[in-house]
Amino acid sequence: MKRWYVVIALIVLLAGCGNRGEEVIEPIAPEEDNETASTVMFQEIDITSDGEQFHIVGQARTDAEAFFYRVEQDGEPIQEEKTIELEEAAPGSFQDFEIMETFSEDILEQEEPPIVIMYGKDGDNNEINPNYVPVDTEE
Repeated sequence: MKRWYVVIALIVLLAGCGNRGEEVIEPIAPEEDNETASTVMFQEIDITSDGEQFHIVGQARTDAEAFFYRVEQDGEPIQEEKTIELEEAAPGSFQDFEIMETFSEDILEQEEPPIVIMYGKDGDNNEINPNYVPVDTEE
């Protein structure tokens, strides 16, 4: 008797899921999307630190003409957002970039390493594709 309840429940469940009639759901084409889609990608990132200074070099590809970065330590911002302007290049090509900053002695003495967060922004000024790069400050 219990088996029949399970069989009937499965039939009702499947019938409810498959009964759509003539309704067809069309996917939204990319050109119909009102939001501005933007991307940023990074590659060949190399980071070095020498005492209080750190130096990041790498390549970035973005739909915009710039990307952004900020520095955090233990979840708290220690440097506000800065912009890295990229030179005009062929669409879809990677461009070289360089970041050089100096840390204070307080930052170097903390247990947690500083983290450089590099990202792009969409049309609504929201962060997209963040990349987290820890800076090794131990000597």
